[in-house]
Amino acid sequence: MAKFSGAKAQVFMDSMNNSSILNGTGTNQTVAGRKYFVISKSTGTPASSIPVQAGTFFIAPRTGTQLTLRVGDRLLAINEERFCKTSASFEFSQGSIDVSDDCDQGANILDGIVTFSGSLAGLFRYDDLTGEFDNCTEAVLNRFINIVEDNGSGVYSVTPRDDTNMYILVCLNSGGTTGTFENWLFCPIVLTSFSLSLGNTDAQSKDLSFSKGEGQPVLYKLRRA
Repeated sequence: MAKFSGAKAQVFMDSMNNSSILNGTGTNQTVAGRKYFVISKSTGTPASSIPVQAGTFFIAPRTGTQLTLRVGDRLLAINEERFCKTSASFEFSQGSIDVSDDCDQGANILDGIVTFSGSLAGLFRYDDLTGEFDNCTEAVLNRFINIVEDNGSGVYSVTPRDDTNMYILVCLNSGGTTGTFENWLFCPIVLTSFSLSLGNTDAQSKDLSFSKGEGQPVLYKLRRA
């Protein structure tokens, strides 16, 4: 059985964006190979052809017939932005309930509530030409503070703080060969903390922590084409 280092895991992120929402019309279709988060599914007839439940992810077929979206289907098209990590840590946990009595002392059962949380660390990355942060870094900052852009000539734009869900997508075994499986970990998340490190003799770095947002985590196995 193969074993890989953490360097094989690639992390991508995206955030809720109204312009990326796709509403089913009964004739429009998915785009080949595109990743989607399912906001809702049609409950009418014919039934929705979306293969997973609302609140989770799927990838449109890379080849062959695309999925036709019914009225009531609502998808978020994921635009992956690479989070270039220096370290990453994820944790799944589940609570327990004490059901012990004098016939079965110390017994517990699971409460069925699975939580997902973790942390990511990486370096600040600036565009060589513009000096701007990469999109992923700016989206993370915008979860905690407003962003003001000043062109120096009296034109200002303000992006208010946005605390909507983000989405984490992790390819656990990148770089495989055709016919093998990619293992993707998908989950909607909320950012709970963000810290900067700006030591004079260190690289500028960022650390963030997150917890599961609205929706369900999933391990998605995709055969490489």
